[in-house]
Amino acid sequence: MSRQGLKASSPEELSRKLDLIMKRLDVLEAIVLENPEYSDLADALRVTKASLGLYADPLKMIVNAKTVEPPTEGESFARIQVTLIPKAQKVNVGEDIDLRLSVVNDGKAPAYLMKVENLPSKRFDLVTKPSYSEFEGTSLNLKGKRIDPSSSEEVTLTIRSFDQGTFTIEPKIMYLDASGRQGLCRPEPVTVDICETILPGRISTGTKDLDNLLLGGIPEGYAVILTSPSCDEKDLVIDRFLRVGTIQKELTIHITIEDGVRRLAEQNQSTFYLFLCNPQADRIIKDQPNVFKLKGVENLTSISIALSRVLRDLEPEYFPRKACIKIISDVLLQHGTVQTRRWLTDMIADLKAHGFTVLGVVNPQMHSQREVHAILGLFDGEIAIYEKGLNGEVERFLKVRKMYGQEYIENELPVNKRRLQMK
Repeated sequence: MSRQGLKASSPEELSRKLDLIMKRLDVLEAIVLENPEYSDLADALRVTKASLGLYADPLKMIVNAKTVEPPTEGESFARIQVTLIPKAQKVNVGEDIDLRLSVVNDGKAPAYLMKVENLPSKRFDLVTKPSYSEFEGTSLNLKGKRIDPSSSEEVTLTIRSFDQGTFTIEPKIMYLDASGRQGLCRPEPVTVDICETILPGRISTGTKDLDNLLLGGIPEGYAVILTSPSCDEKDLVIDRFLRVGTIQKELTIHITIEDGVRRLAEQNQSTFYLFLCNPQADRIIKDQPNVFKLKGVENLTSISIALSRVLRDLEPEYFPRKACIKIISDVLLQHGTVQTRRWLTDMIADLKAHGFTVLGVVNPQMHSQREVHAILGLFDGEIAIYEKGLNGEVERFLKVRKMYGQEYIENELPVNKRRLQMK
């Protein structure tokens, strides 16, 4: 059909033509099923239609428009047995769970694996699958994978959960034999315990999923950098890092050019110190003893002096302590790599000497790769929010890329605002 003809067709006309094609396929199937000499063609046609989703339910296909009778003695048929084998039955939150479905055909005819259904999905992420298959909601379409008589196939899946608890995994496998008989196999279910691990000496980030990747939070006394493009997810991670500090009465220092934490500064004057590096600071927030207004990031010395005064006068009983440095990209743009590294090195050392756990923030899309790496080297750890194209759409992920000398989970986590807002 020409492109012009397609454009001229109405939706109703296209639907009518598709219905006609489907009817002709049905007629072809009926013809080949009526003639035993076309049995090989019939097998291929049924499996192809089922794998393409052209049957409403591949397990309710009608062969020769009659109910399939049980196989008689001596008749060749497929007989599938499945064993579900988890690599481990106890894992940490956020760790991978490898599931192996060992499929054996003990029959005398080939079998065609159609779907693995009832996969856990509500509280799990489906991570990896065989290359020939496709995830379809809570099912895995195996597209008619053939298993010959006395042969076996390993179907290996990887799932992941960021929820603590004990879960039962009980998939079922649907298959067809060469004559179109349907089969359903249910392996013995297995249970998996997903445990939340919190190592001692960790400072919560306020984001549950990130704390799980970090096995409880950022190691106390570490300086960690968050690399992220400008996005809501980054802002939520920073906001929760600051807010959990005020809730738990941690002494918190925040160095920024933005005014989004004005209320935190007003409501927590004894434990929250705001360094607002903005020419409009006087208009943004009123004078308070815990607010330090600077004209911008042009004069790094003035920022360092203001911070030193606060550190010198801190009450010794306030622990743990955390600091967020959100102006790194602005300083790097204004002053270049050498001066930024020198200033940041001194600031991190000063904060760590006074017992602070530090979170720095940089936008890698604003700088060259060389500049970014020059900054990353100053920190003990790195947490990254980054984007990847999947199925034609851009999705964001969260990953701990480095945490010097510490245990953490290396898996990436798909992130969105809803997940990050969960407590």
